[in-house]
Amino acid sequence: MGLPDTSTLADDLYALRVEAGALVGAVAVIGLRDWNWGSSPEFRIRHEGWFGSDTESGGMDKLGHAYSAYLLTNGLTERLVEQGRTAESAARSAALLTQGLLLGVELFDGYSTRYGFSTEDLSMNLLGSAWAVLRQSTPKLRERIDFRLAYQPSGYHGWSPLGDYAGHSYLMALKLSGFEATRRSPLRYLELHLGYRARGFSPEELSDGRTRSRQGFAGVGINLSELLWGPATAADSRLRRNGRLLLEHLQWPGGAWYPP
Repeated sequence: MGLPDTSTLADDLYALRVEAGALVGAVAVIGLRDWNWGSSPEFRIRHEGWFGSDTESGGMDKLGHAYSAYLLTNGLTERLVEQGRTAESAARSAALLTQGLLLGVELFDGYSTRYGFSTEDLSMNLLGSAWAVLRQSTPKLRERIDFRLAYQPSGYHGWSPLGDYAGHSYLMALKLSGFEATRRSPLRYLELHLGYRARGFSPEELSDGRTRSRQGFAGVGINLSELLWGPATAADSRLRRNGRLLLEHLQWPGGAWYPP
């Protein structure tokens, strides 16, 4: 799982030029509009902490960084695979492009009075892409484990899900369809979930009287991808591939039960 050679990386970056341009443009707009880029005349380094009760979001922003890097790496990998690359080779190039983009975000954050350059964010970015590359390079791992976001608007952050950590939950889903012992039984439609959420950290929640809480949770989910399409095959249509990709990253509402 080493780095791609220079010619391979250049070819892959050229193949992703449209996606890369769109991502850079979108990030620039959001950064200038919402993240106060350019508001600090000096480069600032900010130590934000990790998952403590005294942090800004109880660690939800850190999981958000890992998830964003993971999502971008997987999405760009899929685009390269559609153009004939192997999943392992595509994932390495996609991870490098993702890390370049997110490093740029952190550097511009350094010139924001609201944020600042964060080594914690940088570490979680790397972790997210590394997990994506490992998963893409190990078919059995992809068959068995998903890293997902479950989102329900909190009402504290307007219409945008970006930064609405009061509505975010992050989870790992263990898919029983990926195991030989259960892939031919009705258990293949089930998943085991383990996740984390934090509530009451935003100023809006605190002003509404909510107390800070950090919660781990576990439960059982329905494998909607297996239910709709069955096992993945090389003959899958683009619609099915994209549908699977979506469900590997987003937990559909009402698709799991978590004991109180």
